[in-house]
Amino acid sequence: MEFDDQIAVVTGAADGIGAAIARALAGRGARVAALDVRPIADSEHIRGWTCDVTQTAAVHDACADVVRTLGPVSMLVNNAGGSGAVPVEHVEDITDEIWDGVLSLNLSSIMRCCRELVPAMKARGYGRIVNVSSTLKDGLYAPLGTLGARLPYVAAKSAIVGLTRQLAKDLGGSGITVNAVAPGLTLPGDNARITQRFRALDPDEQRRFAAHIPAGRPGNGDDVANAVLFLLSPASSYVSGEILTVAGAA
Repeated sequence: MEFDDQIAVVTGAADGIGAAIARALAGRGARVAALDVRPIADSEHIRGWTCDVTQTAAVHDACADVVRTLGPVSMLVNNAGGSGAVPVEHVEDITDEIWDGVLSLNLSSIMRCCRELVPAMKARGYGRIVNVSSTLKDGLYAPLGTLGARLPYVAAKSAIVGLTRQLAKDLGGSGITVNAVAPGLTLPGDNARITQRFRALDPDEQRRFAAHIPAGRPGNGDDVANAVLFLLSPASSYVSGEILTVAGAA
């Protein structure tokens, strides 16, 4: 899985899973445009763009600048997401602002990025798109744990499945594949928000969260990045519209 001189856009790449994916691509020769609302320092093969993917104009400007600076984009990883900072468990406590914000970040951001980058992929007859869903797409009957606003988060991650499968059909004749990964409990690095939230839990609660994973441990950033690399590679050319679970058999 080598990606020499291919251009990849990875959203939500300041830390966590997004940063792991960006590093993995760069390590295999890709030139990576790492987008995040937080600034990202440039490094070898990775260049940071400050971009709020909930804002249409910001996505348009960032994508246009990536193409001007690096060249045509052949790979897009829609990783940006999150459940918000405020724990909200009950539907009656979810405001329109919370609902719209979580869906815009997790779901509508995918549409915004695809809308900007797919036309050029079509013109070239080649492209790879990977969206990041979650095993929580099927719901969770448990305390909130590491989640903020669970209901809109689960709704968005479930909707990503439908978006992925329909977009794969829409683009099937264009040389573009569209797939998704659905990570389970993943602690992608010390600076990742999910890791910090998990470590803030009582030790007994941490053990309870990890006990249902047959592999015996939470995932890490490399576990998810390796799955994404396969879906971005030529080896997956006949795989499209699929959701690859990365959860240690959980």
